[in-house]
Amino acid sequence: MNKPNDTNRSRYADIIQKARESETAEPEQELEEIVSLPESQNIRLETPPAKAVEEMVNLSIRVPKRLRMHWVAEAKRSDTSLTAVITKALNAKFGSPYKS
Repeated sequence: MNKPNDTNRSRYADIIQKARESETAEPEQELEEIVSLPESQNIRLETPPAKAVEEMVNLSIRVPKRLRMHWVAEAKRSDTSLTAVITKALNAKFGSPYKS
């Protein structure tokens, strides 16, 4: 097999950089389109309140591999994730600190 060389690395780095730039450029374009509305329409443009982005952390528990495999399969059959099931169970048992 061929080993990756520096030219491949720089080529991939360029592709990744261009993709990141296009991701950051798109929201700015949408904002410009909204801001460029005619003033005769008398529309108040307000930015929605910024939602606080809460830091996500891992919650790890040790379970037998056989049980984990069973639970993952059942979650896939139910079209959900273990994270969603565990979160729902913890909220049902202990509640949420946020006002609903």
